[in-house]
Amino acid sequence: MARIQPQSGPGRFQWNAGAWFGTQVGCTVWMLGAALVLLPDHVEPGVAAFLGFLTSNIFGLVLYGKRSRMMPYPALQWLTGFTGVASFACVVYLNHSGVVDEVDLQLRYGQWGFYLLPVLFAGLMALFHWMERKAVQRRQTGQSE
Repeated sequence: MARIQPQSGPGRFQWNAGAWFGTQVGCTVWMLGAALVLLPDHVEPGVAAFLGFLTSNIFGLVLYGKRSRMMPYPALQWLTGFTGVASFACVVYLNHSGVVDEVDLQLRYGQWGFYLLPVLFAGLMALFHWMERKAVQRRQTGQSE
């Protein structure tokens, strides 16, 4: 079987299985935990949390599978954005279903955790953008990191 040759990125981010799957699982495992807490007593919200976990991880696997045709930095931004939207949708659904307190009281509408979630993912995307731009600039000017 031929080995996949991943695309090299122009900046800081490169394809690395440990970093990729660590990020992927680290950003989604809370939805699996929520599903386990909610099932079997709250089937629909539990299944919704599990589907958020599952779809985010399938999306991450698809992106990783395209590493020979896709640059690592845009793929990371797609993964982070998709996972952020899935996470926020899950929290909104848990609030709408009235079972968010069983997962975490701080994820309720109006609580700091509810607002922290989109800020966290947007902040990660902004940080990754800054890191990539800085590394590209350094390479272009010949500076070492």
